[in-house]
Amino acid sequence: MRGTRYPLPLGCALAVVVLCAFGSFFGQTTIAQTETTSKPTPKSNSEGKPIFESTCAGCHGLAGRGGERGPDIATRQQVVQLSDGKILEILREGRPAAGMPPFASLGGTKLKTLLGYLRSLQGKGTAVVLRGDPRGGKALFFGRARCSDCHMVEGAGGFLGRDLSTYGATLSPAEIRENIVRFPDGANKANRTAVITMRDSSKYDGVIRNEDNFSIQLQSPDGTFHFLRRADVAQLQLSEPIMPTDYGRVLKPSELDDLVSYLVTVARAAAKDQMEDKDDD
Repeated sequence: MRGTRYPLPLGCALAVVVLCAFGSFFGQTTIAQTETTSKPTPKSNSEGKPIFESTCAGCHGLAGRGGERGPDIATRQQVVQLSDGKILEILREGRPAAGMPPFASLGGTKLKTLLGYLRSLQGKGTAVVLRGDPRGGKALFFGRARCSDCHMVEGAGGFLGRDLSTYGATLSPAEIRENIVRFPDGANKANRTAVITMRDSSKYDGVIRNEDNFSIQLQSPDGTFHFLRRADVAQLQLSEPIMPTDYGRVLKPSELDDLVSYLVTVARAAAKDQMEDKDDD
């Protein structure tokens, strides 16, 4: 859920995004530990892959999730929500001001093939049937799994972790499951709780959000931000990672399925609400 690095108008950024977002995102979805009901991949989709790799991957990466010169076009909702006609227009005309050339020379047939491949990467035409029960996942999230101690969903939960309200919209079920059970990066300060003792003996605990040679920005569990001068800090201690490392052991496979289903269901509902709000406007 990241924006482009480029200070470009939204229309231009979306144009660059649309061109090269083919690759591995959809492929990762197909290896998810879910059951899928989908039609056979159209021939146009498989034919679109080499077209993408030769014209788009150089900017947007083979996975279509963004590269050094182009943003993510496989999972960004602004792109996914564009109509087929709008995407074809962008492909034909390009956005020269944003560094994206026109591809009208490919011809209408190849452009539609490219569009079909893009849609397959975005998950269009494939219905992912989640194996878990989202109601059970919600109960785990706010209960025994204690996810809500750090993470927020739809305005409820903690502040130390990222807001997961739209998390399930940008990752496949397999990726979400892997991120739950894999060992966190303990070297990353954002994943560890810090206890800071000041020279006046006062203490603060929370997660370090920003720091430089002169100051530390700490967010406490209740969401409060503390701006501390390094010169006033007597000691800084980092604890174990705040993300539990044993979910793969303490949660049953079916419970992991429930958590994944809950996160994906919440994200789908948020995306639907966003679309309805845009239609109302």
